[in-house]
Amino acid sequence: MLARSVWQLVGFVFGIAGAAGALAVAVVGLALIGASGLDAVRGVMTIGGALLVVGWSIAPLVAGGVDTTVEAEQLAPFPLTTRQVMLALTVVGIAGVPGIATTLGVLSGFAAWGRWPVAVLAAVICLPLGVLGCVLASRTVASFSNRGRGRFGNGVALVAFALLVLTGPILTGLLGLVGGAGDDFAERIGAVVAGISWTPVGAVWAVPGDLAAGAYLSGSLKLLIALATLAALWLLWRRNVVAASVSPRRRIASGRAGRLSWFGIAPTGATAAGWARSLRYWLGDPRYLRNLVIVVLLPALFAFALGGHVEGPLFAFAVVLPALLLGLVPYADVAYDGSAFASVLATGITGRADRAGRLLGAASACVPVVLGVAIVTVALSGRWELLPAVLGTGLCALFAGLGICAISSAYIVIPVPASGDNIFKRVPGQTFTAGLALMGFTLLAGALTAPALGLAVAAAVAGSAALSWLSLVVGLLVGVAAAVAGVAIGGRVFDRTGPLLLARVHATAGY
Repeated sequence: MLARSVWQLVGFVFGIAGAAGALAVAVVGLALIGASGLDAVRGVMTIGGALLVVGWSIAPLVAGGVDTTVEAEQLAPFPLTTRQVMLALTVVGIAGVPGIATTLGVLSGFAAWGRWPVAVLAAVICLPLGVLGCVLASRTVASFSNRGRGRFGNGVALVAFALLVLTGPILTGLLGLVGGAGDDFAERIGAVVAGISWTPVGAVWAVPGDLAAGAYLSGSLKLLIALATLAALWLLWRRNVVAASVSPRRRIASGRAGRLSWFGIAPTGATAAGWARSLRYWLGDPRYLRNLVIVVLLPALFAFALGGHVEGPLFAFAVVLPALLLGLVPYADVAYDGSAFASVLATGITGRADRAGRLLGAASACVPVVLGVAIVTVALSGRWELLPAVLGTGLCALFAGLGICAISSAYIVIPVPASGDNIFKRVPGQTFTAGLALMGFTLLAGALTAPALGLAVAAAVAGSAALSWLSLVVGLLVGVAAAVAGVAIGGRVFDRTGPLLLARVHATAGY
């Protein structure tokens, strides 16, 4: 595959380079920590190892961390036992770029334990077990998420995604709960490390430190916890592998037949039908809903980055970046249609009507969310005079992105999870060029938003209500103009590329 695509090879090289850089930093950091004393090494290795396991576990839900090129269902036709299938998938997990980087990074832990011979001996057993635990946890979670269809499975994925985004605020709150206000920070960290060391995600990493400190009983018990965790993961994964091999997954259409939904509300006509279909996707398809979740969660991260000090103009504009990202979601609109795109073409809809319908559907779902978040951030900041500027900048970013995607989605189809799949599933075939294109669209949307943002910044600095209202006017004019131009240009492109888009959808569908 790499030999057939130069850009995939370039992306692979970039991935290798990034992993190598992270690995070098880890090796140097662990070597330096080894000279800081046993308590420091125990804390870093335990917390770092636990976070590593958690990261591998969450990745299948939120980042497609498991390579789905090889799955149990694909190996089902071959004369392999369940154990052989699981061993093969484990080797695939370890042999990938994340697996190799994790293995080398974990093995570099020997540099941290080098001053304590008993810890080095324990690390010979525990560090490989830690890597194996990462892979098994990832495979087990992936096996549940890939087979967990419907609203419940996707709801779990959305909750996991929200928790991941809010990891910083959550950890800060937990640290604040450990000990009283007058406790020393190092003591609080020590208490956190001690607690994590008895959990399934942290036990294996704490064993060398316990043995080096002479706590042989606790070290032995934590090793038993680690082994029991691996056994439990293996058995859970085996159950799902057997189920996947015997009864391959089936997609079940969501919703109830016979309901017109938004089609019963929208007026007649091609554009209105496209609007109703797009709005149903935005409000009912978890692949779209996860992006609305981002708009709500990112301002919370901004508040965390500001240390909770939300008073002032900076937090008032926290909605702008989420609005920009939300406007670029239709970048994959045609790919999200999947096989339904054939029905769209079969209706004979014009390109302009299709582009306008999709844009109206996206705007109907996104504009109320952006307005609501903007009002909340401005209220918390206490700078009500900036509300017009915030609205102008946020709506400009949203409509600029929608206009750009009205054109780009008539050219580009990228692999996405199919309807009914886990919404965070990683689909093979995503290319480096698609990532570069998305980066270019983001920069273009940012450039279109720049005039309104510049006036908004001037209004914040000068405290001018007039500049704030001017930012709203300019933002709406630029945003609406970008949206209208996108519909016009994208419609003409769609009329030419419709059949080609259908062929690309079938070639890249995550089925």
